[in-house]
Amino acid sequence: MSDDGITSAKCRILEILSDLDGTDLASIEKWICSQSYKKDLKTKKELQNSQKFLKKIGESLKKLVPFEAEMPTETIVPPAAGDQADCNKHNTYHIDEFLYDEDQVEVLVNKGKVKRNFCLDCNSRNIEKLTFISHSMSRQALQYIFKVLLPNDLESKELMDVGSRLGAVLYGAYYFSNVSKIVGVEINKECCEVQKRIINQYSMDVNRIKIIHSDVMDITDIVECTDIFIINVLDFFVDVEKHKKMWYFFRKHIKQGSYLVTNRSMAETLNGLNIFEEFMDWLTICKPYQLENEIFFDVEDCSELYLYTINKK
Repeated sequence: MSDDGITSAKCRILEILSDLDGTDLASIEKWICSQSYKKDLKTKKELQNSQKFLKKIGESLKKLVPFEAEMPTETIVPPAAGDQADCNKHNTYHIDEFLYDEDQVEVLVNKGKVKRNFCLDCNSRNIEKLTFISHSMSRQALQYIFKVLLPNDLESKELMDVGSRLGAVLYGAYYFSNVSKIVGVEINKECCEVQKRIINQYSMDVNRIKIIHSDVMDITDIVECTDIFIINVLDFFVDVEKHKKMWYFFRKHIKQGSYLVTNRSMAETLNGLNIFEEFMDWLTICKPYQLENEIFFDVEDCSELYLYTINKK
């Protein structure tokens, strides 16, 4: 690193330290002086390196799917209920977080390929910010799920991603965990083909990772054997009645003790469907199992990830 680079790094460190009070600053000084930060730094670099696998897969996916990462045969409709009911084709833009991280989005904005604002009435300065939505989880979010939320040892466990689309969760489970069986359930055939191409391209173990082209409610036997469910927001893919039926199905068939990971609180989801009270005793929210690893993540970026255990049917 050049002298200018070192000076810049020192400036960034001082900026962080200047926001701390005396007690917090003393804690940071103790952490550095004890040399334990070196172990944490090594782990942080290992986590950064492991994300490179997913970044490479993301680059491959960009060649297989449209820029918006929405397949021509998919039916994606703004929800009629819930916290995203105000989304529409004018104020909402889909930018896939697995394919494009924040830095890459900024590059797209600077190139004019992505806009951040939309005009409320043409030829005026009356504009509002677009709402960016993603139907995939970011690479950091996936790493947070397997390195912070869930237990470290998932050997002998089976994981299912409901609505696996491009397969981001599956690849995260494959590279970031030792979970024994990974199943992606996806109703869109084109998405299934894309996932299978990636699995073949990267020589993933097909005995460990599998894609099922099906409605999840048609594979009851597999659901009942699964230990970990990851469910991204489903609002854009099913109408309210189908969404309700899916949660009644899950309550009936997910076994007690299973884990459920969502990227929106279940209270918000179920309240939006007006069925929260019926499910109050079905779930218990959990603290992260690997809380010591939270230091390696921007917690604010992962604050919308939730872990639950299933109590009973």
